[in-house]
Amino acid sequence: MSFLAAVLVDTYRSRMSLTSNRVRTANLDTHYLQQGTGDKAVVLIHGFPQTSHQWRHQIAALADAGYAVFAPDNRGFGATEKPGARVSRALLADDVMRFLDAIGVEKAILVGHDWGGIIAFKTAIDNPDRITRLGLLDTLCTVWSPAAVHGYWFKADGLAEELFRTRHREFIEVLFGGADSAALGVRPASPWPIPPGPRDRPSWISEDDLSTYVRAFSDPDVWAHAISYYRYALPFHVVSADADGHESFRSLSEREIEVMWRHPEGLEKHPLFAEFMDYGPEDRAKTFPNPALRLYGTYLGRAPSTPASDPTRTPTGNPFVNQFSRYFPDLRSQSIAAGHFLGEEAPAAVNEHLLAFCSGAL
Repeated sequence: MSFLAAVLVDTYRSRMSLTSNRVRTANLDTHYLQQGTGDKAVVLIHGFPQTSHQWRHQIAALADAGYAVFAPDNRGFGATEKPGARVSRALLADDVMRFLDAIGVEKAILVGHDWGGIIAFKTAIDNPDRITRLGLLDTLCTVWSPAAVHGYWFKADGLAEELFRTRHREFIEVLFGGADSAALGVRPASPWPIPPGPRDRPSWISEDDLSTYVRAFSDPDVWAHAISYYRYALPFHVVSADADGHESFRSLSEREIEVMWRHPEGLEKHPLFAEFMDYGPEDRAKTFPNPALRLYGTYLGRAPSTPASDPTRTPTGNPFVNQFSRYFPDLRSQSIAAGHFLGEEAPAAVNEHLLAFCSGAL
């Protein structure tokens, strides 16, 4: 074999091999997966209650296409440090920026799912000079949907602590493994809207994948961080607008949200339930000028959706779906016939759209 051929083979092997790495930033010891050595970097931010493992299908596809791909475990999750400090969106976005600096990446395409999307949005909206493109998978920016009732449950003192302490394994097995949701109990102890009864394990998750998530969520420090994310990093505000469209915000305490959740007639009967709470009013006047992609499926536990007649249409009609057009003047949308865990449930479709988006073809 010639010297040039050997170099090409070694480069190919380097690009193709998935590695598990650690890097120390100024305030966090971060574990991350890495694959690929392309000139363009793609950083993947995972959701709750997952880890960087959720990106296993996307990492390989993006690396094969010539990108340098990095998938860190978020603060408090997976093998990343769990310092226990109260979190905020600003802190979590700062973690991403410090991570980019530590691995020597000046500019990156940033992709987030679920909570990873919340973090990715905050990172991008404050650092558009560093984030060239933003991909959001079944997630949100600053507006919370009333349908996502777990956002209220997490703010009720003691409920998440007790469920995770006594049912952490069942929680993962219900969300990912098809286990009977009756194991988690009913409101107010549990908020998860998955109909009770026996279900088959979904075909998209293997026993090894399920075991990986069970092990990762068996650490009490992970539960503490998960609760901190929802309880403190999402400060709910009621949004009002005057006749001229000028907005004002009323902050609700965790105690006020807990009263909503424990309403004697049920959350839906509380007078504030219909409000689309905003947890980032400081960002509502900002826009992200670079290309953005929104991929969305159906909510947790419900049947896969049928694609709309125009799956590329950006939905409108309420503050939750309107938030994407609000923040992204250069937005493209795509519905995916899958549930909430898009990248795992429908990897081929997600990979197709991500690759087109990253390359500028979408």
